[in-house]
Amino acid sequence: MSYYRPDAPMKPDRPYLMLTAIILLWGTNYIVSRTLSGIAPVRVSGLYYALFRYLFGTLTMILVLGAQRKGLSAVSSEIHRYSRPLVLSALLSAFFVITTHVSAEFISSGTTSIIINLSPIIVLLFGIVILGEHLTQRKAAGFVLGLVGGLIFLWNSIGLSAGVTYGILLALGGMLSWAGYTITLHYLKGADPYIVMTVKHVASTFMILPIIWLVLADGSSLILIWDIWTVMGLLFAGVLASGLAYLLYFSAIESLGAPRASSFLFLVPFVSVAGDFVLGEPPAFVTLAAGLIAVIGVGLVKMSEANEQK
Repeated sequence: MSYYRPDAPMKPDRPYLMLTAIILLWGTNYIVSRTLSGIAPVRVSGLYYALFRYLFGTLTMILVLGAQRKGLSAVSSEIHRYSRPLVLSALLSAFFVITTHVSAEFISSGTTSIIINLSPIIVLLFGIVILGEHLTQRKAAGFVLGLVGGLIFLWNSIGLSAGVTYGILLALGGMLSWAGYTITLHYLKGADPYIVMTVKHVASTFMILPIIWLVLADGSSLILIWDIWTVMGLLFAGVLASGLAYLLYFSAIESLGAPRASSFLFLVPFVSVAGDFVLGEPPAFVTLAAGLIAVIGVGLVKMSEANEQK
């Protein structure tokens, strides 16, 4: 499912190199989030990480629109045409970024990444049940692997401690919201992807602000320590993982098409799991094996979708 315009004239070179960069950026973002929000000394609470990720992503995308000479009239036209799915996508995206980065306070980067990247299983169910999409043997096999591997992964993770259980529940919320966000893209077909991404970032950023206000008003404390590591981490999350990565992704889509380009994103958790070893949080063997089985199942689903739409 994609909102990318199929008639884009540009055909960039080296799309697979772009996809490699995207996988590294998105996989590393989970590691950076865990490092700043969950590894002592904690520098940034997950809520602030979510806010500044989208704030810096917004500024990056505004600069991109300026470079493309897309003015307010073009932006307002897209908003008018796609107002409802845009608002819904922004709401789901805000919920996703909050739950994902708050979960980093409690669980490892690999655990969060694996759970989030199980979302294509939910999208597959929606496509079959609601949109009437065809269930192939490869999709069915991927669904079974993803479901079984995911359940074993969660079973071996939940209950380790109250904090871990809370973190996993947050990541599950992030996975469901990302699946919902992906589904909304079906209703944004034909929209300008750069404008949609910019508007979504702006709206989601403003949606995060009242959540932070409510948390602070309730008497809870949030951490934000400005130092070189905080600045570098938040700029990475916003400018690179939420700005540059999407520019590369849109360019890869222009060359490969949305189904094939997205079919490689199941590799993102492999980068994040590698980060667990670097951060001294290696998963147990059974948990790791179950997670990898689930991710491979997701990969089968995505590859099957790409082959169907060649």
